[in-house]
Amino acid sequence: MNQLLFMKNQFQTILYLLIAVYMFSCNQNSTKSASTAIKQENASNAAIQVTLEDKLYTMQQSNIEPNIKRIFKKDSILLEFWEDGNPLKLNLNLTNTDILENGAATYTIPDINHPRVKVDLNFFNAERDVTSINKRIIFRKGIINITKISESNLEMTFEGEGSGALEYGKNFPISGEVFITY
Repeated sequence: MNQLLFMKNQFQTILYLLIAVYMFSCNQNSTKSASTAIKQENASNAAIQVTLEDKLYTMQQSNIEPNIKRIFKKDSILLEFWEDGNPLKLNLNLTNTDILENGAATYTIPDINHPRVKVDLNFFNAERDVTSINKRIIFRKGIINITKISESNLEMTFEGEGSGALEYGKNFPISGEVFITY
């Protein structure tokens, strides 16, 4: 009985998080054409590199749009990065993690998110040929290593797997690195 109640509470938490993420992302760049090409730039100079579904996406520091969702409160950090013309958007949300005090941390997903979601890494990929809610890709399992975070810098790597918001059990590899000043 307790196991069933725990699973129900965990499902509700995940569902509320997905709904919130979906509501925030609906009005931003989701209507971009799937045929928009990623700029062919030197990946080694990229501020953000993400590989998912066997495709590499890059964002150059000089092209990243102003981070309008950059929120740093006591211990709630909401970051969103995108580049005009790029089908991929990266979102990182950290809540109650003490990372601002420590300056660095390594998180194992999903373990850190039990019983409440503390670390959420997700992506919006306008090129995916799926329903709009599944264009939101959730990083479901793996390691996120943040080596530096401040109100103006983020350095992190991640490797694991994820899937569309409602595509449970259909995980694919996701990896990447972020070295950005904002």
